[in-house]
Amino acid sequence: MNLFPHNARVCFLGDSITHNNEYVSRICAYYHDNLYDRKVKFFNGGTSGGSINTIFANFDTDVVAHKPTHAVIMIGINDSWRTALSDLPRGIERYERLKTAYENYKRNVHKLCTMLKENGIEIILCTPTPYDEYQQSETPALKGGFALLAEYACFIRKYASENGIALCDYHEYISKISQIESVINGDRVHPNPLGHYHMAKCFLAFQGVEIGDYAPIPSYLDGWKEVVLKLRNIRAAEHMVISDYSLSTNERIEKAKAYLESGGSGEHRDYFLLLAKQYLENKPVQDELEAKANALMDELYN
Repeated sequence: MNLFPHNARVCFLGDSITHNNEYVSRICAYYHDNLYDRKVKFFNGGTSGGSINTIFANFDTDVVAHKPTHAVIMIGINDSWRTALSDLPRGIERYERLKTAYENYKRNVHKLCTMLKENGIEIILCTPTPYDEYQQSETPALKGGFALLAEYACFIRKYASENGIALCDYHEYISKISQIESVINGDRVHPNPLGHYHMAKCFLAFQGVEIGDYAPIPSYLDGWKEVVLKLRNIRAAEHMVISDYSLSTNERIEKAKAYLESGGSGEHRDYFLLLAKQYLENKPVQDELEAKANALMDELYN
């Protein structure tokens, strides 16, 4: 059994799949409903569009500040630079781009694990979920996308084994289940609600327990989820809209204002404009939101 111990404080670190907070909420609900006496508390450190470098940039606030006993890491989808499969023609330039991304990822995984260990945090590594190259979708498939993420998953398995780190293998589980159920959205990357249920099921099975049949996430988590989403959207705006961690808070706010006034541009224009708008609303009260999220988590066990 790999269950979190009594009074564990668990940070989930990752990209948009973690940012979404659906599979994390299901794991949280399981502990509340079935292992209440352990009083395990959960914190979300996922950032939409993020990579391991995003975790580094926010390490003190998204990890250390929560004083975690455990960190669950699922990262790699954005580190892989999968868009090079479509943005660059087949050739040496594309090969070097993908190779460099992979080598950087391997170094950064080791760096992140070292940082966590130095802070006395127990690590659970997770393989990245698969790229669904083969489903019928309006989103054109990146040829080689599945194989690319499969290699990242192979590295995580090898690194965990060689370094005595616990491993939850999302890639294998979701790859299998997607052959019989539709668990990934049409964008070929993000799990749908059923996919998030299966992620929680996979993680809890790794811990030695069974989540049960699919059901809605309990409503008692609605308030916590709402506040966490605001906090994670702050991080996403700083990563994708502001894109400069050296700026002061006031400078970040001014940059978000300028982006909003410009009307935005590019493929993700509408999403970025929404992030900028929400950033201006929520950044000034970020400390209050952090305190509220922590209080709501504490209230689960009061």
